[in-house]
Amino acid sequence: MVKYSRLNKTARQEVNDFMDFLLSKQGSNKTNLQGTYKEKILGVSIWADSDLKIFDENLYRQTDELCLQ
Repeated sequence: MVKYSRLNKTARQEVNDFMDFLLSKQGSNKTNLQGTYKEKILGVSIWADSDLKIFDENLYRQTDELCLQ
């Protein structure tokens, strides 16, 4: 935004026109991309502390094994 704000009025219009052009080329994919993004976000797993406990236990076990060697 800083660079954009430094442009004169004509240059800003050129940037706006170019962005419109790029968006128009993307056009039909827009709804598909939004759907895909939503699916990815909803697919993110949520881990509880009890789920993470096994990682801590494994870390402690490996540390103990290294100390015993």
